[in-house]
Amino acid sequence: MIEYSDSLADLKRADLVGFLAHWDFQPPEGTLFEMLSRSTRVILARDTESASICGYIAALSDGVACAYISAVEVRAEYRGRGIGTKLLTQMVERLDVFGIYLSCAPAMVPFYVAAGFSPGMAMSKRR
Repeated sequence: MIEYSDSLADLKRADLVGFLAHWDFQPPEGTLFEMLSRSTRVILARDTESASICGYIAALSDGVACAYISAVEVRAEYRGRGIGTKLLTQMVERLDVFGIYLSCAPAMVPFYVAAGFSPGMAMSKRR
């Protein structure tokens, strides 16, 4: 069974080992823990049998006009079970703002379109 929680109280850095493997560079150790700790809203998906974190979603928001979903990830062995959809649905409900934005890889566009998002134009700058 998968349990969803917006509490980071019991989260340890070790719970997040193996995430961010899809990034195009090796992030420094602890990057995901820091990202989640500093996000406006976070929802964790935990496998109650193994107690392991199997997915997460994080967002930044002004709480009124807009929010940006900065990260969504489900461990490979848990994909295809609706965990990502549930994380996204719960986050959209919790954000309660006029507009929610995100960026994604081209392969993920159908996932977000199915969840009610519309493709749009964006600008970005990386350091």
